Amino acid sequence: MYAVIIAAVLALTSFSIKSNPKAPTANAVLEHAVEDADFVVHLDVAATLGANYAVLAKLPEDAIIKQVPELREQIAQVVMQVEAGRSMAKGMVGFDFVTDVSSVTAFVKVTPRAPKPDVLVVVRGTFPADLPGKLASSMGGKAGNVDGRATATMPDGTMMATAKSGALLVGKPDWVTARAADAWKAPARAKGTPWARIATALDAKPFFLVASKPSAALVAEATKDLGDHFGRELVANHTVGVLAASATGISWMYEAKDAAFAKRMETASKGLLDLMRAAHLAPRGVAQVAVAALPSYAGKSKELDAVIAAKDKLMGAVWDLTGDGKFRANVRVDGKLLTVVATGRKLSDVVPTSLVVGLGAIGFLTARAEPKMDERKTSPAPAKTKATKPVPPRSGGGLGTPVKPKPKTK
Repeated sequence: MYAVIIAAVLALTSFSIKSNPKAPTANAVLEHAVEDADFVVHLDVAATLGANYAVLAKLPEDAIIKQVPELREQIAQVVMQVEAGRSMAKGMVGFDFVTDVSSVTAFVKVTPRAPKPDVLVVVRGTFPADLPGKLASSMGGKAGNVDGRATATMPDGTMMATAKSGALLVGKPDWVTARAADAWKAPARAKGTPWARIATALDAKPFFLVASKPSAALVAEATKDLGDHFGRELVANHTVGVLAASATGISWMYEAKDAAFAKRMETASKGLLDLMRAAHLAPRGVAQVAVAALPSYAGKSKELDAVIAAKDKLMGAVWDLTGDGKFRANVRVDGKLLTVVATGRKLSDVVPTSLVVGLGAIGFLTARAEPKMDERKTSPAPAKTKATKPVPPRSGGGLGTPVKPKPKTK
């Protein structure tokens, strides 16, 4: 098990997220925004999946991964399934979700007590003009068009269409139809509104962003069963919250309903930053102790010996996936608005991705080679004794009974 963890950690060093100069601007991401959406989720696919898929495809042949057959097999299965999906999509509709998608944004509206939320997904990239029509044909949907562009309505009611901008729209039919029309105009964003806050975060071109701007009805529903604690206040007291991750760090934004709670969030944020700094150093220390201890377990198993041979690479991985805790951080409160920006040379200088490394190192430090089941000494099972039925008390006779006279013989 520990070898699997360490091999996986070493494999992580092969992946990277770099700044994407071609990432969409806030105007592009929010062009088809749903104004009363409660949540927004955005992913730069080109900077994440697109930039790292080739690395994933080669992982099964990585020298370290090969030393752990079960992990190699699992990764190979994932790659095989993804490749099968790519081939099927290319053959059916001429679309490759690894290379043809650049970014995805989802707008979610949650209505309390409704069976499911309403969703609009906007996919940007390069798509065949007749993609909705081909999908309608292959999935049993109904084909249509909006202003001359193909649409498809699936059996479950989900609609798909291509917008004038070229983006692929998928979701609630009313939302898709309105945004696919030539007459559609992006919603206005007044200064200081939640959408303006979200746009500011998007203009920094993060590879991932999630934003919350819940309606009063949703806040009431979400907090009705929560007790009087900080978590409840965290939900109830915000008008907008944004968390974003970039190639060089993370940022978050929290607009409170009053300045006093914004100051409390400032204190909490400073504490969280201190914990993040400490989380970089602790795993480094644990990993160093573990690497020093590893040779003591030489010869316990072939699996451990293989990892011991790679201990220098393990140490390098720890340093690559962690920082020294000295990343730059700017915490600012302006009235009700808290803004935090933490940056380093790379994301792992800020976000303590070393947690898995530390757990793996602790595992190696405490690992013991366990004998196989057939080699284990087992104490013999106690012999089973037959249960004896209790003897009923005698009736008549016994030492205290008078002797019967013998019958006379003739």
